Amino acid sequence: MADIRIVVDHLKLEYTGLVDLNGFFRMIDAWLYERGMEKRTDKEFEQQAPKGKFMEWQTSTWKKVTDYNRIVFKIRALIYDINKIETVRDKKKVQLSHCRMILYFDGYLEHDYEHRWDERPFLVFLRTIYDKFIYKAYTERFEHRIVHDLHQLYDHIETFLNTYKHYRPVSSVSHFSY
Repeated sequence: MADIRIVVDHLKLEYTGLVDLNGFFRMIDAWLYERGMEKRTDKEFEQQAPKGKFMEWQTSTWKKVTDYNRIVFKIRALIYDINKIETVRDKKKVQLSHCRMILYFDGYLEHDYEHRWDERPFLVFLRTIYDKFIYKAYTERFEHRIVHDLHQLYDHIETFLNTYKHYRPVSSVSHFSY
């Protein structure tokens, strides 16, 4: 069985306001693609609620760092009260979603993901010695890389969400401002 270390546990981002949800998911996919990460969508569903739609989205991404180690990210988005709103930006009408969003980020370092050292108890013992003492400096570098990448993704998403502060709902904009 592969040894999995939790490096970042439930880094949380909360946001309430306007957002283009399709653009949001495309932005996350583009960020992951730029870093050469593979992706699998674990959960994706919508449900109609009394105040608006509810959406849950969870994805797992990974990147093989060496033949022995793999970096794994899990991103979970809970999006509440999704309502479509027409907004004005640069004298153009744009349809966005007003919602409350909670994002969770987890980062893992997975050793021996191909289960090469699991065949015999002696090999498991050697793997433990190898991980704890010989390969420790490399493991620490990979852990720092996970923390750096997840915080960079956090900042990238935060910047993306702050761009929608410049949009105004149409209901409060006079018809002369077009």
